[in-house]
Amino acid sequence: MNDGETDSVRLVFLRDQIGHVPSEQYPDIAADLLVHGYDSPALRELAGYARSDPLGARDLWLQARQELGKSFEDDSIARHILVRSWLHEIVDGTLAPRTGVGLIFGEGWLALGQPTELDHLVVLMDDWDDMPQNREDICGQIVAAARRALNIW
Repeated sequence: MNDGETDSVRLVFLRDQIGHVPSEQYPDIAADLLVHGYDSPALRELAGYARSDPLGARDLWLQARQELGKSFEDDSIARHILVRSWLHEIVDGTLAPRTGVGLIFGEGWLALGQPTELDHLVVLMDDWDDMPQNREDICGQIVAAARRALNIW
């Protein structure tokens, strides 16, 4: 497994940690992890588990995490890593600017005590909501602000 795959797997576990992975997705995630070389008894069982039982899937997911040694990380570190990931995705164009800013606002800025390095993105989110006629320009500003934030965040 290359470093990029390892990083993306870590992001899956971090997103789950902050509640951004619905239990219904656990079987698909488990199958993907098996394809990428991760293996454990609970992970194998989860990969074939019924999507109609999200509580059972959650239990198996927690068991698989334990078997794989993927414990929960410090919340602040997890959110910091996710914010950086969302900033990269905004800049790379793989995450819509407004969607990314919403994630950064709700899961980063607020939860991390409103770091000033992200303030401009929050202002731009408000501008997006308040000035729909300027959304195209605001998208460009969000991308530029995300690029700047990556340099200091």
